[in-house]
Amino acid sequence: MIVRLTPYVAGVLMCVLCVRLGFWQVHRAEYKAERQAHLDAAGAPLPAKSAATLEEWQRVALSGTWIAPQTVFLDNRVREKQTGYHVLTPLRLDGGGGVVIVNRGWVAAGLLRSNLPVITTPAGHVTLNGLMLKPDLTGFRLDDGKEAGAVWQRADPAHFATRLGEKVSSLILFQESDGHDALLRDWPRPDLGVGKHKAYALQWFVFAVTAAGLTGFFGWRQWRRSPRKKA
Repeated sequence: MIVRLTPYVAGVLMCVLCVRLGFWQVHRAEYKAERQAHLDAAGAPLPAKSAATLEEWQRVALSGTWIAPQTVFLDNRVREKQTGYHVLTPLRLDGGGGVVIVNRGWVAAGLLRSNLPVITTPAGHVTLNGLMLKPDLTGFRLDDGKEAGAVWQRADPAHFATRLGEKVSSLILFQESDGHDALLRDWPRPDLGVGKHKAYALQWFVFAVTAAGLTGFFGWRQWRRSPRKKA
């Protein structure tokens, strides 16, 4: 009897699990939708004085001085089918607020990869606006992950911290204000992936319906085949 019931118990448990996972994805989609609406409705950037208080998806205004000698070029950044770089420069915040890496924008690569573009970096005190985001550290690497020189494959704040010997924010500011440096900053609209969570939710609900249907079908077929006692 237990052996006969085991497949049906497993089917019911699978159905319940898929339903729970589906609703979890629905809640994630609702949460991301709220964050997306808040981001889209964001007004003027809020002044931030400490790197430690910065949060992802926060639009802020930072003031400080560029650490121009530590500028690096993020390789293989394509814009309109043209290869180029994203220019990353550390910004030391005023008042000992720490260091934030700024993605200043895109610049085209030259004909010779050995000749890096010449970037104008304003001296003295600067104030700039932008959006705080986590750096993308995913992807296949052929090297050992240790960046060297002026051309990097990934924007890893930890590598900047090692080079500077200072604490560096784990988030990167994508600059939106004009930097008078001829860099292009037409960043794509941030997408928190609401549609992805909705698709996952639908997928789990389909699995739940499938599990329930198969369990019910085989249970019904087993019931039809089982001998019945005559009244």
